[in-house]
Amino acid sequence: MRAVTVKEILTYGERLGITEIVSPPRVRGVVRHLLRSAGGGGAHGMTPFPHSMLILTPPAVGGAHEDGWNRSAPASSFRNISCLALSQQKITVFLRQFSEQTETPIFSSRYDDSLLHSRLTGLLRERGERQVMVHGVLVRVCGLGVLLLGESGIGKTACGLALMDKGNRWVADDAVVLKGRGDAVYGRGHQRTAGRIAVRGRGILRAADLLGPGRLLSEIRVDALVRLVRETEKNAMQERASFQEMVGVSLPCRDLAADVDSRLVAERVKKVLSKTISPIKALGDDKKNSVLTPQHYAKGGSG
Repeated sequence: MRAVTVKEILTYGERLGITEIVSPPRVRGVVRHLLRSAGGGGAHGMTPFPHSMLILTPPAVGGAHEDGWNRSAPASSFRNISCLALSQQKITVFLRQFSEQTETPIFSSRYDDSLLHSRLTGLLRERGERQVMVHGVLVRVCGLGVLLLGESGIGKTACGLALMDKGNRWVADDAVVLKGRGDAVYGRGHQRTAGRIAVRGRGILRAADLLGPGRLLSEIRVDALVRLVRETEKNAMQERASFQEMVGVSLPCRDLAADVDSRLVAERVKKVLSKTISPIKALGDDKKNSVLTPQHYAKGGSG
């Protein structure tokens, strides 16, 4: 697994609920392991693996992480700590001094230690293993792998089903696992939900029964993202085009207005693919070069 740098982690402020950061002028170090203190006890009694991040929970009794560390914690307890993360507490004067003396970055989060640990675990897996699970619908449309995103109930599945004509293929519904391989992203269904489609009003059905076995693919390369948004969001976004990074790869992304009629949304998706993201076809079948770059996208126009 690729080591994730502390600098990378600190850029995910919103995802980690970061409220404050204290770090040396040049943030160095990487993170391979996560540790959680027991009841605010710091790193006492632990021998951290190299390249560890320590999550500090709030002290069991009022106060902060101060004298206990200063007087009794051996320096070896923090030798392998690349970064300190504080859950639901402020960065004290003592910790600021600790950061300055040891050149250890520290950040505080609004999240409790369990949620912070979970989000950090997911981030390390996504950045290090280049794998992440997202909620969406993955289909192949006009030869391109398209990941439909959007909030629950907005019509991703209905749109995906409306696209299932003229040679298009179905890959996954709800839980989509994305894996980075070189310069490309590949997607498949999660093992727990693969081969199933949740159809509103009908329940969870076998994809093969609904579409026919010849319409299913186990995995495809993801070429573009389409994010379905509410009408109010559309007015603000003006169905904008952008790029979004997924497991280390920048993919073209387009915001489209959702609609009660899934067939209309499907037509919008096909229009975007033909007018905006079509330059990807000109790149041929070479997988290494078939990921659309911002330069290719600009040549395709705004649609």
